Amino acid sequence: MSDAVHREFLLTGEAPAGALWQFVKSNARAFAERGHPLRVIVTDEEEDRLDQQIRFYFGVVIKAVAERVWVDGRKFSKESWHEHFARKFLPPTEIVLPDGEVVIVRASIARGKIGVRAMAEFTEEVLAEIATEHGVTV
Repeated sequence: MSDAVHREFLLTGEAPAGALWQFVKSNARAFAERGHPLRVIVTDEEEDRLDQQIRFYFGVVIKAVAERVWVDGRKFSKESWHEHFARKFLPPTEIVLPDGEVVIVRASIARGKIGVRAMAEFTEEVLAEIATEHGVTV
């Protein structure tokens, strides 16, 4: 059994907040004295993007664009359209490769990479673009 500590508290009211405070108060000094101070991270709860959001985005929005839109006399695949919109509307991020090179990559809509709110905003931006620039409504 591991001695590592991992506790999560969802602060939905005073009782869980009190439990968090009690846990920190009861354990912070002991862990710090052992050279393993506790780390407390506070963040708002955002659910991971939903499968139904992905189904709508790829199965309705991107499918409609790939089927209906022609650019300079040619059609493009769903993959091409998704890459286009992801590069245009998702914020880029910087990563460091093992050899030290720093590269800029586009954000992802994969599970664990984007929340419900951000996925909704991304989809709305794509919907607005396809309506105004290509006359496609879904």
